[in-house]
Amino acid sequence: MNMVFIYEDKIAKDTEGNYYTGSAFSQEVFDRYLQHFDHITLIMRKAPVDPEDAETLSHMNRIEKDRIDVVFIPNTRESLKSFLNPSIRRELKCTVISEINKADAVVIRAHSGSGYIAARYCNAHHIPYLAEAVGCPWDSLWNHSFRGKVLAPFIRMQMHFIMKHASYAIYVTDSFLQHRYPTDGKSAAISDVELQAAEEQVLVKRLEHIRIHAGKIKIGTAGALHVAFKGQRFVIKALAELKAQGLTNFSYHLAGGGDRTALLGLAKKLGVEDQLVFDGLLPHDAMFEWLDDLDIYIQPSQQEGMPRALIEAMSRGLPCFGSRIGGIPELLENLEIFSSGDFHAIVKRLRSLTPMKMEKMAKRNFNYAKRFEKKQLEKKRFDFYSDFASFSEIHR
Repeated sequence: MNMVFIYEDKIAKDTEGNYYTGSAFSQEVFDRYLQHFDHITLIMRKAPVDPEDAETLSHMNRIEKDRIDVVFIPNTRESLKSFLNPSIRRELKCTVISEINKADAVVIRAHSGSGYIAARYCNAHHIPYLAEAVGCPWDSLWNHSFRGKVLAPFIRMQMHFIMKHASYAIYVTDSFLQHRYPTDGKSAAISDVELQAAEEQVLVKRLEHIRIHAGKIKIGTAGALHVAFKGQRFVIKALAELKAQGLTNFSYHLAGGGDRTALLGLAKKLGVEDQLVFDGLLPHDAMFEWLDDLDIYIQPSQQEGMPRALIEAMSRGLPCFGSRIGGIPELLENLEIFSSGDFHAIVKRLRSLTPMKMEKMAKRNFNYAKRFEKKQLEKKRFDFYSDFASFSEIHR
């Protein structure tokens, strides 16, 4: 059976015809589908990487091309002009429909414009498809820019259609995305965050860390520094309010790449620049060591699906706080959550901490994170994909 995978992520190609992704996609992700399908055709946008730029390509995820092909589609996200261009939209529609007609099964990772085209065509021609909801486009666009606010209602409507009419639907949350984008099809909650089983010694070390702690309290957030909806500025504002209250025993560690100018400028304006530590973009295998050195993790985002960084922090037994956004309230207790942007609430949460509370949070978070262990999620995902493959073979 042949499967077509529709998602407007970017993918690069080298001079020898090999493909590379720079996102969360990797060969391991596509292997999940290849357990059930003989061949995959990816419908994606072309990444702006020169085929001869070996240096850039070496830092991307290489995709095995034996059982995977790529069909490039025009980039309708480049500008509003390209988004509305009728000739570009016709080319996009023709490409998507042509590939669907060649395939035995259709998978749409929502949201994307090509995914909406695919969902409408499949629905009109009674072709089963599987839709994967990995985030909320409304939250993403509304917190992005004025252009995003203009597009948000239209894109949300498209996402509703894609999920509602899917024969099978996977959500990375337990309830948030399901409530906002319900489906009439068979559904499953399967996180795209997978963790290796944590050793109990991790929790033992965390509890000891809390008991013997002295000196400054290290707060941390992992996320791109230049992306406003990651919300680091709200923690910086909380530091300033704490300082005004005479509390300066907090340092704020930021892991992530991107331009730090805006965050550093805000910290200088508020007089807390000496409490900021920029730890840079860390390789994934160094993240756990970074997390283990923190005392508190905060996810102050304005938009999230199911945040990997927060789940990884929980798996290290870290006491955590997070905003009432996306899947975050599914992960944390109510007293550990604050309204997005409410830095006064962050201050209250930090001031309320005691060693006893932190020990309780550490135990609860460590045990809750076990739900995201890879082996458990792989079994659930394998069974769901297998069911969809059988359904597609019968009804295509």
